[in-house]
Amino acid sequence: MEKILPLLFLCASSQCFADTVYIGVDYVLPEITIASEDAKPKATALRLGVSNNNMAFEAQYLAANDTDNIYSIEFDIEKSAALFFVMQSDVVNGFGLDVSLGYAITDIVTAGPEMTISDNFQYKGFAWGLAVHQDIPYIDNTQIRLGYQSLYNKDDIKITAISLGFTYQF
Repeated sequence: MEKILPLLFLCASSQCFADTVYIGVDYVLPEITIASEDAKPKATALRLGVSNNNMAFEAQYLAANDTDNIYSIEFDIEKSAALFFVMQSDVVNGFGLDVSLGYAITDIVTAGPEMTISDNFQYKGFAWGLAVHQDIPYIDNTQIRLGYQSLYNKDDIKITAISLGFTYQF
């Protein structure tokens, strides 16, 4: 009985931790700005979150599909991982707004001709985002989402992204 009681307590209280689990897939258009020059590789993001009472914790993993260049130097977001605290508005007429605050680690690979920088760089720090989502009619628990994120902004380097994707709530 002593071993079963903690297990029952844990199962009974699990509802207070999360009422919705969701997963999302986004097509992402990142922008890497270095000293007023922009590179715009394309990427895909996978989001996984748990929410309760209009608050959520979300993990995001972003991987690049394409590269772009500045002055013949190719820029590629090898990967980006982030953890966000998401404040969610109530859904009104099918629409909702999310505000995300968190921490992101972004790995960027540069490659270019001789006498240029070819290296791996890691940028980590405060990240934030805004997203608008709309319920998709006739498909339960599914939303389309349009978002903006700032993954890094220091020392003349800015990594931002615009995303469009789908979210499914379990």
